[in-house]
Amino acid sequence: MKKFEYKIITIKAENLYNKSAKAKMETQFSLWGEEGWDMIKMEAISAGGHITNGSTTKSFVAVFKKEKED
Repeated sequence: MKKFEYKIITIKAENLYNKSAKAKMETQFSLWGEEGWDMIKMEAISAGGHITNGSTTKSFVAVFKKEKED
């Protein structure tokens, strides 16, 4: 049976619009990919109100998965 390990990170939404922060994130994600990490989910974290009425996205949660080596 395969076994996995997980990495969960939070990404500030503003980093997706900042050229320097975005480049660092892309570099880090590429390094993790080379290590075998695969992003399996990225979801917005909404704050302030209902999703259809006044909520804003201030950050995202990203989940990475990697098969454990025996």
